[in-house]
Amino acid sequence: MKPEALHTIVTARILLDCAHSACMVDDRHTASAGLVVLQDAVELFLYACLLEKGVDEKRSLENLNFNELIRELKKANLRVIKSATLKAMNKQRVIVKHCGQLADPTTVRQDFEAAQASLDDLLEQVFGKRLNEILLCEIIKNDEVGQHLKAASECVEAGKFFAALVEVRKAIFIEVEEEYCIVGWKDTPRGSPSSLLSLVANGGFKAPWYCKSKEWIEKNVRDPFDYIQLDQERVRLDLLEWGVSTQDFWNVSRLTPSVFRESRDAKWLGKGDIPHLVGAATEANARYCLDRAFALILKKQQHQDLSRRLERQGFGRFTVRTKSDLPLLEKADTNSRVVDTLPKGKDFSAECFVPGLSEPTRFVRILDGKATQSQGVYVGYVVYDDTTCELIDLGEQSDENE
Repeated sequence: MKPEALHTIVTARILLDCAHSACMVDDRHTASAGLVVLQDAVELFLYACLLEKGVDEKRSLENLNFNELIRELKKANLRVIKSATLKAMNKQRVIVKHCGQLADPTTVRQDFEAAQASLDDLLEQVFGKRLNEILLCEIIKNDEVGQHLKAASECVEAGKFFAALVEVRKAIFIEVEEEYCIVGWKDTPRGSPSSLLSLVANGGFKAPWYCKSKEWIEKNVRDPFDYIQLDQERVRLDLLEWGVSTQDFWNVSRLTPSVFRESRDAKWLGKGDIPHLVGAATEANARYCLDRAFALILKKQQHQDLSRRLERQGFGRFTVRTKSDLPLLEKADTNSRVVDTLPKGKDFSAECFVPGLSEPTRFVRILDGKATQSQGVYVGYVVYDDTTCELIDLGEQSDENE
């Protein structure tokens, strides 16, 4: 695939996702706005197909209007199904955008569905793949998620709609539900001391805290799927932050059967809900869930791509060597609770230097692994002055050795 065609398709897909939520409501103003965005998305898809076919190398495409783009595609021996509906959609878009008249929501919804069918057929002719399949191969960064969505797409084409719904839910489990899995806490009694390493090992970072104990799990978990304890407010905030329709997520959640795995290497388990077994396995549901799951995962990925973090290049470079056995404090305060003791003459990684909470004393925050992983880590504060410890710059030592 030509890079310029792929970039155009990605942009068009983002526009199509923006149009989807607006085109599906009954409010005339929202539907009219959705129609304008939908037409822009479709136009870009048509343009991408012409780029892939090399038509831009024979003539200029910049000044072609919507109907002329369709005409060029037909000249290139490509069929454009529902072209009459697409042209009518374009005409209505002109009326909305340039005359300020409102579109009928039912017609807009039909336009969106016709556009999807037309684009899937056109892209399959040009690229040999439907829209979701193209983007799955080129865009999704998590290979495992991409494989499940690809399997779902193949199941849809093979008419295995229930299997497609299962594959979609596996992708959703990995991207969303896994962070609410409390299975790692089933052997941890309430109130037991925990280290940073144990918290990471147990997982379920986003699950409600009250669920994370052996006692709660023994009382409330009745089958493997109860290990997923969604915090609905946290889910809602995450979806809004990613720019995903909360209704889309819950629709996919309701239409797909629950799945679970205890770890990445464990076998997938599936829940045989009677409603899913009897009524959910339809082509319409499978295609809808695949499309919405892809949109959700793509938006989450785009949100993560916006993240910027300071490189941890200096982490581990500075250590402090204790001059005596030092109390490791919970807070930057000499009256704080002692959480551990740093033995004399040992080196410990320094994370940062901070002033005291209520005194001029200076502290260094320690973050260092203990002798064995099972013992956890040293995390806390020690007083930092000439009498307690010595600062060691490992970077300078390395330079001297060179």
